Amino acid sequence: MNVKKAAAAIACAAALSLVAAGAMAEENEAKGRELISALGCKGCHQFDGSGGKLGPNLDEVGQRLDEEALRKVITDPKSVNPGTMMPAYDHLKSEEIDALVEFLSNQ
Repeated sequence: MNVKKAAAAIACAAALSLVAAGAMAEENEAKGRELISALGCKGCHQFDGSGGKLGPNLDEVGQRLDEEALRKVITDPKSVNPGTMMPAYDHLKSEEIDALVEFLSNQ
């Protein structure tokens, strides 16, 4: 394989990787929105202009908390705030937690 063909193959692989990453991000956004709804998060939290006021607003939460903090709040909220009424969502599949964390971190 000559240098031009090798460079073209590398560029093609990089482009495919970017397309796959973009598709995964879109999939996680859809899954994150679905989970926000299915888990009833808006019963206590404001999000996208509607919801409850008991818990913190989830709009721009990714600017306040990093992914590690989001994961901890989702799976073990009492470890972050012992007086919280938020239930632990540690029963979710790891893929669901990952999607929710990624989604919220981009808010």
